[in-house]
Amino acid sequence: MAGPLVPLVPYAFCFQPTDQEIIRSFLYRMGVKRELLLQPYNEYVHEEDLFDFKEPWEIWEEYGGDDHFNQDLYFFCELERLPPTGLRIRRNIGEGIWNQKQPTKLVYNENRHPNPMGRKKMFLYENRGSEQHGGWILDEYSLLVGADGSDQTASKDRYDFPFVICRLRKNDRSGGKKKRNN
Repeated sequence: MAGPLVPLVPYAFCFQPTDQEIIRSFLYRMGVKRELLLQPYNEYVHEEDLFDFKEPWEIWEEYGGDDHFNQDLYFFCELERLPPTGLRIRRNIGEGIWNQKQPTKLVYNENRHPNPMGRKKMFLYENRGSEQHGGWILDEYSLLVGADGSDQTASKDRYDFPFVICRLRKNDRSGGKKKRNN
């Protein structure tokens, strides 16, 4: 007879990894080493294309976003280049686009090693005809060259690996309300 099920995470656990943990513990393992995440982390980092036909609020609802009070959702995604051998990355989502709103931030190890381990970019959902315009934020984490042991001469704008981890969250500042042009 099997014993009672024991939860893998403590009651009221809140998954809030640091930028370094996202890059080192999740993106590196999934993108470079091709390892699956172990429990309980596989319940918090999902595989989903955030640059496709679904709107951000549809993805949010599909993964129970409103059920996770004060939580963000995390996704492992493959980037699509335009054209396939080009440098530009496809940033469409549903009827809108992800528009970068802040300069790229380099992410360093906790010990401040002189070479960055990755980068973080912040995007805002834009669709001027939608009530959700400005209502969603996407933080995109990517690895820099050197994360796989090769020479670390990285560019802030070039993608060295085809995979990213994205954090999707509601933009509390906008409230997802349509902006009026007076």
